Amino acid sequence: MSALKELISMANYQGESVKLLFLFAKAEYAQSDNGENKGHMIPLMCVDKYPKDLSDFAGLCDEADNINSEWEFIFVTSMLADVDQEALDNGLKRMASDIENGENTAMYVVLDRQENVIEMMRS
Repeated sequence: MSALKELISMANYQGESVKLLFLFAKAEYAQSDNGENKGHMIPLMCVDKYPKDLSDFAGLCDEADNINSEWEFIFVTSMLADVDQEALDNGLKRMASDIENGENTAMYVVLDRQENVIEMMRS
């Protein structure tokens, strides 16, 4: 089973209706003073979707590429679907802040363009 299909299955298994939140990001690298390569994530775009509205990983990627094809990683989490738009927007903003600052990254499932699950390490 693909990583996205597993996420959809888990979301559908919840007792309450949920939305999946997706944040698409790219990595930016720089060399530190001691010569080590350092990097951080740059959030590019985000979207919320009901699990039933997702067909497959390729479809999600195609939709994202039509908006911005520079993304390298997708960060995914979930939120109860019955929240108001402001709470949903705040959740997406919090995701963007976490990813940009390298905080709380363990809270998210991270996928690359090949749908591999990526473990984020904070240095």
